[in-house]
Amino acid sequence: MTPPNQTWSFRHVREIIPTERVRKAAKTRELPPEPRPEILDLTFEAHDGPIVLREFLSTRERDALVVLHNGNLAVEWLADGMRDDEPHLIFSVTKSITGLLANALATKGLLDLDKTVADYVPEAASGGFGNATLHQMLDMEASYAFVEDYSPGPDVTAYRHAAGWYPGPAGAPALEEFLLARQAEGEHGKKFRYLSPTTDMVGVICARVAGTTWAEAVSTYLWQPAGAEEHAEVTVDREGTPRAAGGFCTIPRDLARFGQLVADGGLGAVSPEYLDDIMHGGDPEHWAIGDFAEFFPGGAYRSFWYKPMVDPDVVLGVGIHGQLLYVDVARNVVVVILSSWSEPDNEVRHTDNYIAARTIARSYDS
Repeated sequence: MTPPNQTWSFRHVREIIPTERVRKAAKTRELPPEPRPEILDLTFEAHDGPIVLREFLSTRERDALVVLHNGNLAVEWLADGMRDDEPHLIFSVTKSITGLLANALATKGLLDLDKTVADYVPEAASGGFGNATLHQMLDMEASYAFVEDYSPGPDVTAYRHAAGWYPGPAGAPALEEFLLARQAEGEHGKKFRYLSPTTDMVGVICARVAGTTWAEAVSTYLWQPAGAEEHAEVTVDREGTPRAAGGFCTIPRDLARFGQLVADGGLGAVSPEYLDDIMHGGDPEHWAIGDFAEFFPGGAYRSFWYKPMVDPDVVLGVGIHGQLLYVDVARNVVVVILSSWSEPDNEVRHTDNYIAARTIARSYDS
C-alpha cells in the first residue's frame, strides 16, 4: 500500500495475503462492441483546469477505464502493464457490492432490513453495533467508537491487523472479534458517519443469513446473475472472515457488468422495489451534517451507494486510491475507473474521477 509498490500490489493481492474466490458465471454476459474511441478525446474540468480524458488517464495514476452503454462496450482503456484478465483491488467500491448483496438477500426474504444487528449476531448485543438497524448500518448511520484515519491512525492500523492486511502483532484479534469489541458512541440514525467496520459487520450478517461464506453469497446472488467472465477474489483474515468493506478484487469489465446489473433494474437478483429504494431512498439531511457533506453538496447515501443528486438516478461506488463505479440508470451508462494513486485519499482527485465519469455519461446526450 506504499509507493511505488501499490501499482503492482493492487493487481496481485491474492499473491500477498489470503483471499477467497468469488466464482464467475457459468454463462458470461457478452458486451457487444459499440466503439466510441472519441470518448477518450473528451475534455472536462479537473480541479486544476481543463484536461483531455486520455491525458488524465495516462498521466495521473489511473489503471483502467471501461465504459458501457446499453450493455455494449464503448471503451476499454488499460494502462501499460495492466492485463485485461488481472483482478484489481477496488477498495471501498466493495461496500456497494455488500450493500447490493444485502438488498438481494432481502429480495429473497432472507434478510429483514428493519431488524437490528443483534437480531442476527446475538453476541453483538452489548457492543457498539447491537441496537443499530440494518437500514442504519447500510446508510452509514451507525455510531460507535472508531476513527477512519488513513494516515493510518491507530484505529485503522488495528483494523488492518485484524483484517489480515498488516502482519501481526501477536495476539491481535481477528476481524470478527475486532468488530464485536467496538464500543457505543453516540446515537444511531442521526447522521452519516463513514466507518468501514460497519460494512464488515453487514458482511458477517449476509454470510450468516445466506448460510454460506460472503464470497459464495456474492457469487450466487450477484456475480453469476451479472454474467461475470472471470473469478473475483476477496481478502480474508486468518479465520476466513472477508473484508466486505474493501477487499474485493475483480477485472474492470466484470465490475462494469455488476454496474450494468444495477442499470438494468436488478435482473431479478434485486427486486425493483429494493433497487428503487437505493436509487431514491436515503436522508439528505443526515448527509448534510455528516462526514462527507462537502464531497457531494446536496447529496445522499443509501445501502452503501453514494448519490450526488445532480443528474437523476445516478449512484456511485467510491474507493480509496482512486476507484470509481459510476452508474447512470437514466442514460444506461456505466463507467469504471480503477487507479493506483500514491496517496490513499484525496477529495479533489475523487471529484475529478466523478466529473470525468459524468462527462462521459452526458456525452450520450448529444
